[in-house]
Amino acid sequence: MVGFNFKPTYTIAKKEFMDNIRNKWIIILTIIFVILIIVFSYVAGAGVGELFGNMQASAMGLLVVSSILIPLIAIILGFSTISGEAESGALYVVLSYPVRRIEVLIGKLLGLGFVIIVSIFIGFGFGGVVIAATTGGESWGGFIGFILLSIFLGWIFLSLSICVSSYCKRRITSIGGGIVLWFWGMIYGTVIIAILYGTGYKIEDLATGNIPDWFFNSVVFSPPDLHQTAVMRAFGIVTFDQMGYAITIPEFLNMGMLLAAHLIWFIVPLFLAYYFFKKRDI
Repeated sequence: MVGFNFKPTYTIAKKEFMDNIRNKWIIILTIIFVILIIVFSYVAGAGVGELFGNMQASAMGLLVVSSILIPLIAIILGFSTISGEAESGALYVVLSYPVRRIEVLIGKLLGLGFVIIVSIFIGFGFGGVVIAATTGGESWGGFIGFILLSIFLGWIFLSLSICVSSYCKRRITSIGGGIVLWFWGMIYGTVIIAILYGTGYKIEDLATGNIPDWFFNSVVFSPPDLHQTAVMRAFGIVTFDQMGYAITIPEFLNMGMLLAAHLIWFIVPLFLAYYFFKKRDI
């Protein structure tokens, strides 16, 4: 971008990182990540008579829980990024310096984004090392894909929460918006299954593969569902059990398409955040 100055962006990113990396909730959730992956690996190992399960079994066990906790981290970090600082007057002080709003926005995104990277790398990476030391490095490639996709999911929800914060005038409304974002991600899959049954399909149709394409296409409207599907692809899993029935992921939901959908979910809210921030009267 013409006129973009990276120096103030770096300064803002560094400040956001240092201010939030010590956030007690981030530290607690990082510790929870370490504990959860070891616990899920232990449970997976118990099923096959081993101390720990392999990396694929551990990641698959953790997948749903991580899809809940990672968006929560991102929303905690991003919900008051703009609205909270505008309400306190801190944003007015920042903008009184020779810095553009796009530089402020990108700086905050990068700083908070690196908090997510550190939290997930420490949480999942440490657990992965423990598992690998016990069971071997089988499925390391898929596990690294799981970590990277988890970071991507965090950045998507960070972009969404910054967008909400840029739009909302007050911090309390940003909190409400963040809760709505998180809640939507949690209930979306249940809503789609309810629609499937409501349109005449039965649970037995899952076993026969008689599922309409729109059911699979609907994952693009939910970052957590996109994340879970992409992680399964990263491990080479094309069939998974749902309520006791095997469901095969269709070919059109390949990794390229899933990553493109991830990218759209990240970029569109970021552009909207800049638009709202640019129009905002500080």
